[in-house]
Amino acid sequence: MSTGKPIIFISYAHADEPDKLGEGEVKWLSFVQSFLQPAVKHGVFDTWVDRQMNGGAKWDTKIEEYLRGCDIFVLLVSRHSMASNYIIDKEIAIIRERLANDENVYFYPLLLTPTPKAGLDKVTDMNLRPRDAKPFSSFPYNDRLQHMSEAANEIAEIAQQIIERKSPSRSTPPSVQPAYVHTAHLPETAYERLVGRDAELGRLDDAWADSRTNILSLIAEGGAGKSALVNEWLGRLQAENYRGAEAVLGWSFYSQGTKERATSADAFLDWALDKLGVKPATTSATAKGDAVAEAMMRRRVLLVLDGVEPLQHGPGPQLGQLKDQGLRALLRRFAATPLAQAHGLIVLTSRLAVTDIARWRDSAAPVVDVEKLSNEAGAALLRDNSVWGTDRELKAAAHDFGGHPLALGLLASFLKETQTGDLRRRDHIRALIADSDNPRHDHAKRVMESYEKEWLAGQPVLLAIMQLIGLFERPASGDCLAALRAEPVIEGLNEPIVGIDDDKWRRAVARLREVRLLAPPDPAAPNALDAHPLVREWFGERLRGTNEAAWKAAHGRLYEHLRDTTREGDEPTLTDLAPLYQAIAHGCSAGRHQEALNYVYKQRICRWIYIVGSLDSVLEFYSRHRLGASGSDLAAISFFLESLYTKAVKTLDAIDQWFVIGEAAYCLEAQGRLSESLEARRASGSGILEFPVDAVTDEILLGEIELLTGDIPAAIASANRAVAASGYRAINHAGISDRYRMIGASTTLADALLAAGDFREASSLFADAEKRQRQIQSEDRRIYHQGVSHRCALLLDKRQWVSACERAHAAFDVSAYDKFPHHIAEDVLNLARAELGAALAGAEAQRRALCFLSFGDQTWRGTNGSVQRCFDESVAALRASAINANLVGALLARAALLRCIGDWPGAARDLDEVEEIAEPGPMRLFLCDMALERARLAFARIEAFAPLNGLIDDGPPKPVLPDAAEAERLKEEARTNLGIARKLITECGYHRRDEELAELEAVLAGQRRFAELPPRV
Repeated sequence: MSTGKPIIFISYAHADEPDKLGEGEVKWLSFVQSFLQPAVKHGVFDTWVDRQMNGGAKWDTKIEEYLRGCDIFVLLVSRHSMASNYIIDKEIAIIRERLANDENVYFYPLLLTPTPKAGLDKVTDMNLRPRDAKPFSSFPYNDRLQHMSEAANEIAEIAQQIIERKSPSRSTPPSVQPAYVHTAHLPETAYERLVGRDAELGRLDDAWADSRTNILSLIAEGGAGKSALVNEWLGRLQAENYRGAEAVLGWSFYSQGTKERATSADAFLDWALDKLGVKPATTSATAKGDAVAEAMMRRRVLLVLDGVEPLQHGPGPQLGQLKDQGLRALLRRFAATPLAQAHGLIVLTSRLAVTDIARWRDSAAPVVDVEKLSNEAGAALLRDNSVWGTDRELKAAAHDFGGHPLALGLLASFLKETQTGDLRRRDHIRALIADSDNPRHDHAKRVMESYEKEWLAGQPVLLAIMQLIGLFERPASGDCLAALRAEPVIEGLNEPIVGIDDDKWRRAVARLREVRLLAPPDPAAPNALDAHPLVREWFGERLRGTNEAAWKAAHGRLYEHLRDTTREGDEPTLTDLAPLYQAIAHGCSAGRHQEALNYVYKQRICRWIYIVGSLDSVLEFYSRHRLGASGSDLAAISFFLESLYTKAVKTLDAIDQWFVIGEAAYCLEAQGRLSESLEARRASGSGILEFPVDAVTDEILLGEIELLTGDIPAAIASANRAVAASGYRAINHAGISDRYRMIGASTTLADALLAAGDFREASSLFADAEKRQRQIQSEDRRIYHQGVSHRCALLLDKRQWVSACERAHAAFDVSAYDKFPHHIAEDVLNLARAELGAALAGAEAQRRALCFLSFGDQTWRGTNGSVQRCFDESVAALRASAINANLVGALLARAALLRCIGDWPGAARDLDEVEEIAEPGPMRLFLCDMALERARLAFARIEAFAPLNGLIDDGPPKPVLPDAAEAERLKEEARTNLGIARKLITECGYHRRDEELAELEAVLAGQRRFAELPPRV
């Protein structure tokens, strides 16, 4: 019986908990238990009533065991209980006997209903609640709730005093209370007692105590009780002051239904950073994920991530992979944390194991498959929830309903409400219809259908509330519900609730919570309503299928409410914009796609800005560029698409169909999801959408992504089409914008040819583009920045340091004038690479020829120290821009610098981040570059070769030669990476790297020394 927590015995008369409610009757036991349940959930105490006895238990023996062992005796006083011989002569008698013997037991009577004086005389020596011995039933509904809440608080205080009294002689002080606890974002779960999960609870305990475990994944289908399991464990931790945790944080991604929908971890990352007191320097999702991981490395933090599956890929080659780059960075960085540093723990729940951290499954990131409930545990769950039958019948029901906790909980409440808890009457539940995708979800759905037909059909107010909940993919806020309860009436939906008073509304909500169709109240949002995602989804789909007009009208009202009441301000945060993202979801569900796109997404999320000196305006893309919210933007854009991410809804204007697919492609690319971005780019082409928009730009963007993914032949073909569509030969007769587009097509082709190793043709195209650009320079100050930047890359490959520096200077002058931060960062990076190359080549005359570059308050000079600062600032700026391809290039370049100065751990970290970003894409050309640089790093360590070591203030110590075993390990590492590079060069046709590969393979074969190779930057 002992659980280490105070035990509360609840004594009641069965007549005060009727199976069928008559007019004005109340289920008083359920009423009292609902107020005690939050404390039970959070581990303050346990409750016991006779309904918790297992079948076959000896009635008197079991009850007497709990009467003599309980710490608090709560007596529900009524005319029924005070007329019960068993309660008076057995239960009260044992408690009074214990009091007389000075045992530690507390007698706490609650007066339910008017009771004759003869009955009250049995307890008048005790201080009755509510105060002044006025029964609960005599109060108005709201006052009754308030008085019971006060009593529940008082009982919790008594329980705490009992805990302190029982432990006066502990030699060690209790654990320090966490500095911060915030689990309001976790879903509330309704259960009396968690059954059948002892093994999983033990795994959670072990994970928290074991410094070798960084992440524990709980994997099971929806409705299997993962959230309930975590909540039970958190309650037990709370009872022990969270066992030394400095912070306990919980977040649920909520959309746990079966629908595929793009979503984002943007809001979570911002929230976690705020709660941990971390302020990252950039808005990059990857940087935010890294910052959260680093904070958890240094502190004893417990982070619970509930319902991760909306952020994972579904069936297909990427099954289980994370879509969100920020969350991926957080989990992978924390999973890889060395044991000596890992102080925190991440507990995540999902339907799918996260494949991004699969490599740590047998070490730092184990996976627990939360199995279905056993027949015995399922029978106990039914019995706990007032279902009666023989043990054999209860176990058979648990088996027939797949051991699915949600289905069994709903079955129990349905039988209790409609069949007096008689398990034999479960034939009222319709026959099972197989669900091939989620075979056990149908058990829950069949119960919900029976609920709707047999119970809710006669209770229009309750049915209307559940249909409203089905409109949401998240908890329904109080203000949104108020909008739906207001006039005018939506025919077939809200007639029963328009105009009802708050008292009746609260009673209806309480009734739905009692039968578990609604989740328990959330203390952080008392007016919000929520349900299990499968329950939400069921009622939403039913409403849409039976009354689509009401479905659309209700979503339209929610759209207008959120649109009109949101005040995001001039510089909104992601939290400020959240209602607008939600408005888009409702607006599109209402069929108002064009309006939601124009007036919410473009105008208020992306934001228009006017061009100085012009009447024209352009989109600022505020959310993406200022807040790094490409994931949130992608989630919003997905509502404008018929299929992810290649077909826009036909109700949009033609140009906007092209716009939303292009937006999807951009956001996917920003998140590193290049395979999907490639499909979107192909779909945005004018041929697929059947209207001409901008064929040149489409082909340029398509070619760029094809090049990133390593499909060099396809990139060359797309670039050739762009050149042909641009009318490049007639460039002198075109307008300035068209001429820039033509130059862009030409440099995109040069880029692809450079990757293919056609240096001659690429150089010719770059030179021609520069010549044509100079011809229009007098008319327009701008240059085609990508062309200049990539021409620099070609010159750096050829080790023409001065020419590369000159172009970086020219590009910087224009970037600084136009104030494009990521262009400025690219130019500074190219200058730094040129200076580094010159330094490695030992060309003193060249180094002296390199001029200084001024930018704001900073001066970049041709010295090694400032070159490193150039690299650092460029990486930081490109990280902030959230343009991953550019960031990867900067990280590779900085890794080369760090290798040259002997900061080998720093170089390895940069290369690990390159892999983190490039692997999911996949960015195969960058993965090849990474493998080559890892091989260089291994050879540098074997030879202790760091040519710039000692030239930088506070630089690393002078490197030393490794011992034989370490040298052999490094050689094997180089061999592995050269094998990877060779394979990628062959597969992609990436012959730009043929010469570098040959040089390094010669070193591996012992034919050359690494120190003798020409510099590669």
